Amino acid sequence: MEQQPPQGGPASADDYTKLSVYLNPEAAAALKEYTSKRNISYTEAIRRAIAILKFVDEELAAGHELQVNDGESVQKILLVG
Repeated sequence: MEQQPPQGGPASADDYTKLSVYLNPEAAAALKEYTSKRNISYTEAIRRAIAILKFVDEELAAGHELQVNDGESVQKILLVG
């Protein structure tokens, strides 16, 4: 189900970086489950994860907080590192 770089168009294979990664069994299972539920490729799932990570990092760097609001309560998310 892995995507290949687009052929032709505004982006070419030269605009992409190919990576190989090793995942532990839990991370691999989570990735497989996510891609299966959403019918997307591993590549698209990783792109989404990177976009979220970038957003979170930028928000924290700007001094903002992350919270989860379930409609009844709000929980602050603390990230260390």
